Formats: sequence, structure tokens, C-alpha cells
Amino acid sequence: MFGRFRPPWWHVPLPWLTGEDAEDAALWREHLENRTRMGKAFEETDTPDWPWSSWTRFQGVALTSLTFGAWALSGASCAFALVVGSWRVRVAIAAYFCVTTVWKPSFRDAPYERVARLEAGAANGWRLLCDHEPGAIDCAKRPYLFCSHPHGLFCAGVSLNVVHSASALRRFNAKRVRLLVHPLLVNAFPLIKDWLRTLGQLPCDRATAFGALASGETCAIVPGGVREVVWAGRVDKERLYLSDVYGFARLAIQSGAPLVPTYTFGESLSMGPDWVPGFETRRKLSYLLNAPIRFVSLCQRWCAPFPNGRLVTAVGAPIDPGPIDDSPSRARVKALHTAYVDALLRMIERTKREAGYPTQETVIV
Repeated sequence: MFGRFRPPWWHVPLPWLTGEDAEDAALWREHLENRTRMGKAFEETDTPDWPWSSWTRFQGVALTSLTFGAWALSGASCAFALVVGSWRVRVAIAAYFCVTTVWKPSFRDAPYERVARLEAGAANGWRLLCDHEPGAIDCAKRPYLFCSHPHGLFCAGVSLNVVHSASALRRFNAKRVRLLVHPLLVNAFPLIKDWLRTLGQLPCDRATAFGALASGETCAIVPGGVREVVWAGRVDKERLYLSDVYGFARLAIQSGAPLVPTYTFGESLSMGPDWVPGFETRRKLSYLLNAPIRFVSLCQRWCAPFPNGRLVTAVGAPIDPGPIDDSPSRARVKALHTAYVDALLRMIERTKREAGYPTQETVIV
């Protein structure tokens, strides 16, 4: 068994548990092969595949791991402290929420630009793959709406390969890209909400998203939302929750912002396979509660909450929504949705071999 460890020891090789040897686990095996190729690429450049291979890389890995770790744990930790903590702890938490509700941290250019210069994705073997003509996306001329798939657990690919990547921002001629996330992350979860707001992330609601686009801000959204999270970790094929998701298409028509298909290969398995039984029951509950119910492992690459594997983010050609309409018809919204899904799937098929997933099957659920 120990001969199956893949450096750096980033997943426990227990095929009976993770399912990597199952006949239908083609997606998981391709994910592992990509991880091996990434390790060889580091060897070819004589770069040790460890976070401390450079000071810049260490900062990127540390910030990413702390952010994703807090993303997953801050809400539950706060609830636990309120239940079992002393009265002093409860008073301190209440005081914190009162202060940060009145004085919300605002977006600041300096921290955003500093994080983008760390290039935490590229420094760790990740890649941006542009499937469009040079200059097709120019955020200095008009705002765009990057639509990212799949959600995975942390939207890591679009975050580190696009939103917080200085080279990607230069490629798209963007000063910044505002990531729209679940409102709890930027309004309720302690500490992480303050950090995410400082980095310019916004609550994903219609008013906020429309206001940002209307003011000229390019944004990134994850249309599948939390219902897509439950599909992360499936080892056989990629599933994107899009069949009845129309809000992003309506937003594009109302704001006039072109939709940019954005897909990250490796995202859904970047925190390991979901081996917990009872998937169909958990899926139904997740849909009902609009909250993901799935296995979460924060011990990943280098035993840290840093996504494992080689995440390749493909960005397609923008899709113009046509004339602005404050109240678009259902037919027009559905037509744009259909055109977008078709463009997304075609982009995935065109780029999957270059991304290292030549046999990947992608379906819309």
C-alpha cells in the first residue's frame, strides 16, 4: 500500500475507501495522473514541490490554506463557541459582530494587488488556458461576468487562476475581478468575512451583483452555487448543476455584461473523492436545504487545506447577451442560457486534452 503514496503525500491510497480503482472511476484516475505530471514538471525545472521553495510561494500557500480553512470552519467554530463557551466568550463574540456590522471592512486595492502578485495558482503548478482570440476580453472597455464551473468546495481555480492572479488580470486588461460568494461568507462567518471583504468579494445577491456590473466592475459568479457542491468528489464523471439555473443569464441581459464561460479541470476532486455512502439521500437534503451535505477533508496537499492536483482553468470567448432589458422574457433568458451551456460544453471538449483530462465526460444536472 505504501508504495502507492504520491509525493508530496497528499492522499491516503486506500482504493476500497476512495474508489480510485473502481471500474467507473475514470475522472479520479485522470486527476491522479495529472498530479503525477505536475510533480514531474517541478522536477524538470529543479524546483522542489514544497511550499517553502520560495518566500513568495510560501506566502501564497499559507494565505490560501488559512483562507480556505477559515472558510470551512469559521461558522461552525463560532456556533460551537456560542453553545459551550463561557459568558465572557459569548459577550466577546457579540461585541465582535456589533462592531463589524457597524464598521464593515471595505475593499482595499493594496491587499488585493499584493495577493494577486503572489500568483498562488501558477506557483504551485496550476494553469490558465485561454480558449478565445487575444483581446476578446477587455475589461477596461466594459464589465464582464465570468461564470465559473464547477463550484467544488472553494472555487479555488477561478480564485487563484483568474481573480487573484496578476498575470490573468493583465491578460484580460482588468484592474480587478470581484468574486460573488455566498452571503454568509461575507456577512456572517467571523473573521473570514472581514478578510474576504478586504479582498473585494461580494455577497451573491441580485442587487449587489447588478450594482457592481452597472458601476463597471467585472465580476465572477458560480452559477451552480451550493447545490453543485454536493456533486464535488464524484469519481466517474463531471456533473455541472445548470439545468434549471437561469439567474446569471437574466443578470447578463439586465446589465448588458457578456457571459464568459470559465471551467476549472480538477476542481471537483481538488479536496479528494467523496466516499461517504448515502449520496442520493444527501443530494436530496442538500437541494432541499440549499446547503451542501458532503464529506470535507481539509488535509490535502502537504497535509494542509490547499487544493490538491493540477487545476487548469479554461476561459472561453465571451457571449454577448444583446440589448439591455430590465425585464427580459422567459424565452429570451432561456435562449441565452441554452447558448451559454452549449458554448461551455464545447469549450470543455476542445480544451480537455490539453488540460490533461482527455476522456472526461461532462453532464448537466
